[in-house]
Amino acid sequence: MPLAFPSHQGLIAPLWRRWPHRFNAPALCIGAATPDVVDGIAGVFRGGLGQWYGHTLVGLFLLVLPAGLLLYWTAVRLGILLNRAGSGAKVAAWILGARNPEKMPFTRVRQAVAGVCIGGFSHLFFDFISHGNFLWFYPWYENSHFFPAWWHARWFEIPLPGYRNPYPAGPHLVIWLFLSLLGTVMLIWPWRTSRRDQSVSREVDSAMR
Repeated sequence: MPLAFPSHQGLIAPLWRRWPHRFNAPALCIGAATPDVVDGIAGVFRGGLGQWYGHTLVGLFLLVLPAGLLLYWTAVRLGILLNRAGSGAKVAAWILGARNPEKMPFTRVRQAVAGVCIGGFSHLFFDFISHGNFLWFYPWYENSHFFPAWWHARWFEIPLPGYRNPYPAGPHLVIWLFLSLLGTVMLIWPWRTSRRDQSVSREVDSAMR
């Protein structure tokens, strides 16, 4: 499964970058991380980390959605505090929106709900194609070997803290690394390019003066 942050956010970044007024970007990003948050918290009580109800369709609506909305509400409150304090202006503006920073997030409830759900489902999808465990219909149906046998080949095992069994390294790990790197680049590169373009523009303006 790609890293909860920043790869999952980068993999769905084209949605809110292409249609900024149609999607709630913070809700999408929070929703994309929430399945791991839900199963991470559950893992403390279960005695081991791993995919559980947070990576199922029933868990998406019963656990991920309320948890994601709670995290989104917390982020909004943080954005309001930063906005009022006059610090972290860029972070506050991104969380709250520029037109009406203190009211806009709360009047876009449907966008927030949709953002958390879409972000959460994207997490399930990318975890599925990078892991191979089909848990979407758990507890009624589970398929831990959905892909062909070669996909689940074990080249070696990696012991990880918090996991009961060592993590198997194989073809799916290569895809995991690829998606993790791809998502990170997709999230960071446009911001890096934008900052570089702004710097070049300032230098040109300064030279023209």
